[in-house]
Amino acid sequence: MKAALLNLFRRFERVIRYILVGGGVTLFYSLVTVGLVSGHVCDDPTLASAIAQLVTFPLSFLAHRTFTYADVAPDAAQWQRFAVIAASNFVITTSVMKSVDLLGWPYWIALIVGWVLIPFVNYTINAIWVFRARSFLGLSKQTPPD
Repeated sequence: MKAALLNLFRRFERVIRYILVGGGVTLFYSLVTVGLVSGHVCDDPTLASAIAQLVTFPLSFLAHRTFTYADVAPDAAQWQRFAVIAASNFVITTSVMKSVDLLGWPYWIALIVGWVLIPFVNYTINAIWVFRARSFLGLSKQTPPD
């Protein structure tokens, strides 16, 4: 049983790392957004979300580069490719937040939509295009050069 669980963990190690890092980054983004709105620093939830995203994107890249894709050799273009994905996320998340706001719904609905919509798409794009990992689900056996 223990061996089976260990094999399962190894097979999905990258996904598990992505969930942990992404969950932490998403929590940070959500807390910043909620803090800005509920603290009346920014009464517009769309603007609060935009500010939170701008603060969160560098943290997200560094965390994924260091932890989720630790086995992938660093490449200067990774940051540029990640920026393209971040810009796309910015447009999607901001549009969803604005739509929810215009409908008069509570802004936390847009946060939940982002929690569900973004991770699945981003994982695939990050693994294949941004970091170009050799293994989609687990970490590759090759260690990055020092």
